[in-house]
Amino acid sequence: MFKSIFFSLLLMMAASGLCLAAPGDAGKAAAADKQVAVLPHKHTADCSKTEAEPVQIICILDRSGSMQPVTGDTIGGYNSFIEKQRQEKGQAEVTTVLFDDKYEMIAEAVDIKKVPKLTSEVYYARGMTALLDAVGRTIMSTVGHMEEKGICPARRRVLFLIMTDGQENNSREYTKDRVKSMVETASKEYKWEFVFMGANIDSVAEAGAIGIKADRAMDYSHDAAGVRRSFDSMSAATSAMRESGSVGDAWKEADR
Repeated sequence: MFKSIFFSLLLMMAASGLCLAAPGDAGKAAAADKQVAVLPHKHTADCSKTEAEPVQIICILDRSGSMQPVTGDTIGGYNSFIEKQRQEKGQAEVTTVLFDDKYEMIAEAVDIKKVPKLTSEVYYARGMTALLDAVGRTIMSTVGHMEEKGICPARRRVLFLIMTDGQENNSREYTKDRVKSMVETASKEYKWEFVFMGANIDSVAEAGAIGIKADRAMDYSHDAAGVRRSFDSMSAATSAMRESGSVGDAWKEADR
């Protein structure tokens, strides 16, 4: 019980950016934001009990106001993506986050066979683009869920799929440097994979700014065909991750 309460406090502090340093340490605190992130997991002998499956598929979908022209396409693309992945061999769980200037997790580690369809009642365009908060909060939430379940994040296959159509403009909890450090730490220490799909932006540059490598970023056109191709690429990346533990190099070819 005390362990659970302590970990909950850690998550709250991490999400809020709470600083316990003395006023004279303000400079050190600012510098610390650019240092390697410390994610809340310590390896133990029990880590060996964690298996690669069920693979964790983490979908972070932009639903800010600029997504209005492609909301129906995004709904259809997501549902098609889930249906394709249901046909794949092996176990998988899905976490889906919708974000604008608000954050909504509509599924958390749900068996892929039980993921509900996305509908217009849940996914609709509104608000600004708090991308950093969405990515930061979801990383912390994913690690936290694993801690509670006794799952070692370095032994479970995890794939983040991030889809957005605009630049960050409204995050309040997480900075770019902080998210970059978290992504780089999770990629290096846990071997998690991050894929970034962007429209109306330089996806490689935007992904790189938060620690995602260029070969894991791709532009898509902001129309029905572009959204369909982006979900096809996400599905290819997911299939490769589930089969081999890596997205590989061929995932972008699925949109051609």
